Amino acid sequence: MNSTTPEDLAHDHATQAEAAANRQEYQQASELFAQAASTVGLDCPLQWQYRNQQALMLAEFGRVFRNNTALEDAISLYENTVLELAPLEESPDDWATTQHLLGNALGLLGQRQRATIMLEKAIMVFEKLLSVRTREQAPLEWATTLDNYGNVLGTLGQRRADTGMLQQAIEAFESALEERTREQAPMDWAATQNNLGTALQVLGQREKDPKLLKKSVDAYKNALQEWTRERVPLSWATVFNNMGTVLRLLGDTRKGPRTLEQSVAAFHNALAERTRERVPQEWALTQNNLGAALQSLGQRQGDPQFLEQAITAFENALKEVTRERTAMGWAMTLANLGAARLTLAEMMESADVAVMALNDFDEVVNFFQEASHSQYMELGEEQRKKAQVLVKALSQT
Repeated sequence: MNSTTPEDLAHDHATQAEAAANRQEYQQASELFAQAASTVGLDCPLQWQYRNQQALMLAEFGRVFRNNTALEDAISLYENTVLELAPLEESPDDWATTQHLLGNALGLLGQRQRATIMLEKAIMVFEKLLSVRTREQAPLEWATTLDNYGNVLGTLGQRRADTGMLQQAIEAFESALEERTREQAPMDWAATQNNLGTALQVLGQREKDPKLLKKSVDAYKNALQEWTRERVPLSWATVFNNMGTVLRLLGDTRKGPRTLEQSVAAFHNALAERTRERVPQEWALTQNNLGAALQSLGQRQGDPQFLEQAITAFENALKEVTRERTAMGWAMTLANLGAARLTLAEMMESADVAVMALNDFDEVVNFFQEASHSQYMELGEEQRKKAQVLVKALSQT
């Protein structure tokens, strides 16, 4: 008569968990991995394996379904249970894996929260890991950790307007690329190039440095060599969205229209894959970015057609960025729409368009007043006064 071992019982639960994970039923998968880990008589390495998977499923649920409570549960499980099952001295590889996943979960939760404590904890976790996971021992794993470390540094640096931290992020990505080469790991190389482009963009915008912005464009172009539309269409679109923003920033500093035209083209490329049906929020973000580029181009060229296209793009964005879903984003996008209408009204000497701009700014100012955002309210009030003056002037002609 065959007796079932603890390993067999745990394996059965784990097999069911993997099937649930493949169906994106991450909560069920997490519970099944927990059952596997709780099997009486299981040795410590297997307990670690299944607890680690339990936490990973919680983190995946939090990532995919934007559930911050699940991310918090994953972080707690990593810190209080999984790490205890893999002490550094006894299980260095398992310890490093756990630290890496913990850092990722902390970084993701930190991106979503206004407070910076999770980002600060993620930085500490990655720095601790980098002191143990050296380039000599595990070069690709070291590079992966540096890439994730750079992302957290970049997010926190942007949040704090910390130039030094943004520079650290850039250095982390550049170091990662010494091992994450195109020949050795092409898709990872492209991901780090995209991350490098973003950090250079943020620092270049903050420092008003066209050289950094140009380096950002170059990094995005590198990413596109491997992140092609055929292989990874949504990643390809993300790079074009990012590159479009940098080109607009560069275009605003240049006399001719060519760079702004390239910005508009980049956003149109992004929208070829970032459709409203497929990724509505990303589609709306790119529509907003396209509107900003078209507005800059319309002002540069004195061409009302570009401003009309900008207005359409902002109106498209507002179809998904609603006050009910994302109030702050709605107000900022409405302010962009009002600014484009105001510019068009001045150019066309149209009282009707000026009235529409005034109505936009009325809504924007009221929102920021209710939300107690004094800085944004003052900016909105300034634009509203311009619209009031224009409406009065055009009504008298």
